[in-house]
Amino acid sequence: MRKTRALQGILVSSLLLMAGYATAFLPGGTPDWGVWLFLVGTSLIMICTMALGAAKRDGAPSLRGLFGFLFFLLVGGFGAALLLPAAEGPGSTLLLGLPLRAAIIVYGVGILPVILVPIFYAWTFPALGIRQGDVAKIREAAEAARRSTGTE
Repeated sequence: MRKTRALQGILVSSLLLMAGYATAFLPGGTPDWGVWLFLVGTSLIMICTMALGAAKRDGAPSLRGLFGFLFFLLVGGFGAALLLPAAEGPGSTLLLGLPLRAAIIVYGVGILPVILVPIFYAWTFPALGIRQGDVAKIREAAEAARRSTGTE
């Protein structure tokens, strides 16, 4: 079920990205809403790809909360950078050494997920990671593959 939802999300996000690309061919250039199609499509495809990778076992803890938070973090970060006025210059405000728009992207969209995702993955690893029975199945499959190809 989780894999199906993730694949459906990848399909929807791909359609959003295609529609965003199509707006580039409209007379008068890309409208503002076309940029938002890219923003939502890019954020959604990133989250759905992570969800597809995490969808391993039924009964494993749900990472829906993490993925929802990351989606809103991505849309909010990219959206804030789009909505802020393009007024960077020598006297513009710096946040940790970067102009405000760049700081939102680097720290909010780049670094914060890099910190959060491994923490949540470690928290759910006992349920999502490889179990002893899985290791035995992998060894059996490898041995069967060796026998069928004649390599030892």
